[in-house]
Amino acid sequence: MTLLIDTNAVPARHRVEFWAKSSWDAYHPLHIGTDGTDRFWARMWADRLGPIGVYRIAAGPNTMQRTPKDIVAGDPECLHMQIVLRGRLHGAQQHRAMVCGPGDITSYDTSCPAIFRADAPFELLVIRLPKAALGKHAGKVSRLTALRIPGEAGLPRLAARFCCEAATGLADGTIARDDTGLAEHVIDLVRRLYVDLDASRPPRPRSTAELLIHAQAHIDARLGDPDLNPEELARACFISTRYLHRVFETAGLSVCDFIRSARLDRCRRDLIDPAFADQPIAVIATRWGLPSAPHFSRLFRRAYGCSP
Repeated sequence: MTLLIDTNAVPARHRVEFWAKSSWDAYHPLHIGTDGTDRFWARMWADRLGPIGVYRIAAGPNTMQRTPKDIVAGDPECLHMQIVLRGRLHGAQQHRAMVCGPGDITSYDTSCPAIFRADAPFELLVIRLPKAALGKHAGKVSRLTALRIPGEAGLPRLAARFCCEAATGLADGTIARDDTGLAEHVIDLVRRLYVDLDASRPPRPRSTAELLIHAQAHIDARLGDPDLNPEELARACFISTRYLHRVFETAGLSVCDFIRSARLDRCRRDLIDPAFADQPIAVIATRWGLPSAPHFSRLFRRAYGCSP
């Protein structure tokens, strides 16, 4: 595999922006959110097997979001099947949500909004298939994304192992990138994996905890947007604004208070971080969605008892 992106190539303070832009260019349009510290790191390796893209991604904690605007900006019309190699991955697409651990499989359709979050370092193998290659099953597969497929046994375990071995073979040169027969076998495995799922069973309703995780991940990814509000957040979670407030209330939280506190916390971290010592306070505040300097100063003093 070719090392496509490595955040170590840029200074720590620019790594999040570098990862987001490079991933946008190499992968598809998306947004990346992190806690804003200089500890963030990420790498992406890439290869190809016929029409299939093969990626290995290793990174520190972050949130990846694909919004409707991102889809308009560019849609490869692919299924991204993700095999978790290390860490835990939270994700949601449409009305489905999941949490996956090592060995598990999940996926997302690039043509629909999606969000994925990892709270600790993680590693994924991503198999990128054109939806057209799935033939008549493409629609069914797209309705089964963002589900956890346990990888302990059976076909899921076989599929994960086969894909990992194929990626290793591409990396060491024992598998040719133009091996169309092997590519078709991978596509068939993915097709069978999803066709075997019980699509007729109604999806399990998301719990309040899952909805809260989804909402908080969306907030984390969009903190820099000063227009982030409960209505937009509810749409991203596929629930009503009223229900969104109820979800936060069950945890003793307020939506607006949570957004404000998260922004102030990111600003506080950057203000004490030596990596941002030469940045004006206003620049830091604007980066986290607080473009009005007087308003930011009032909020900061109220929260921390001192001026920023």
